Amino acid sequence: MEAYQNTALSPEERAKDLLGRMTLKEKVGQLNQRLYGFRIYERQGEEFTLTDEFKEEVERMGGLGVLYGLYRADPWADKDEKTGIVPELSAKAYNMVQHYVMEHSRLGIPMMMSSECPHGHQALGGGLLPVNLAAGATFDPALLSEGYKACGKQLKSGHVELALMSALDMARDPRWGRSEECYSEDPCLAAAMAKAAVTGMQSTGVGSVAKHFCAQGETTGGVNASAARIGERELREIHFPSAKACCEAGVEGIMAAYNEIDGVYCHRNAWCFAMYCAVRWALTAL
Repeated sequence: MEAYQNTALSPEERAKDLLGRMTLKEKVGQLNQRLYGFRIYERQGEEFTLTDEFKEEVERMGGLGVLYGLYRADPWADKDEKTGIVPELSAKAYNMVQHYVMEHSRLGIPMMMSSECPHGHQALGGGLLPVNLAAGATFDPALLSEGYKACGKQLKSGHVELALMSALDMARDPRWGRSEECYSEDPCLAAAMAKAAVTGMQSTGVGSVAKHFCAQGETTGGVNASAARIGERELREIHFPSAKACCEAGVEGIMAAYNEIDGVYCHRNAWCFAMYCAVRWALTAL
């Protein structure tokens, strides 16, 4: 038994030993989340087969880091109760995928699982909460936290480690098609609700990734993923409070938004992510 396989050692000791054995390709593969989980299988009755796309990705990357949306089922995913993973088959599907990844990884590294949770678990049989606008209208962060505790328990039972949660967007333009993912147009209320959601979810042992950072709800003309032409004061006063509150709650990660801010896309905006999330708000994982 190698050191990284020894559960008697600390996580830090095991990780250090494992990293020393990994190739560059394997390390890159562990940072990868390119696959849509709902596309990696085909269901026939109560049986599943893995797609060539999935097998080729595992081979290409020497394993699999994070798999997104294995249980997702909606019109966008093109999965329903006949073609998707129903609750009674979730353990079978998960075990099939996880075993394949570990058996085809040189070092036997298991994958992580992330799942979409805009207002509850987006899956067949998933417990749903009111959309964020409706949750915000309750003005009751404690109630929302309890709802996400229930959601987290469901995710944990399905071996999901990361919940992708809509928590940072601000309802600044009703023309924007994702306005229902916002808790409010008011930064104080939105921050309180976002913090409660993260706290409730993470109390179950499931990590939260809060999204989207930032100013996605104030793009030009309300067009999704277009440019946000706003100043620093608006960012600080309106769009930053929810992210700061989530960092204070110990959120596991923050997802970059799809828009640009004054010509700089959010995913490469060092001023937002490095200066605020990492330095001022002490976020340790992005």
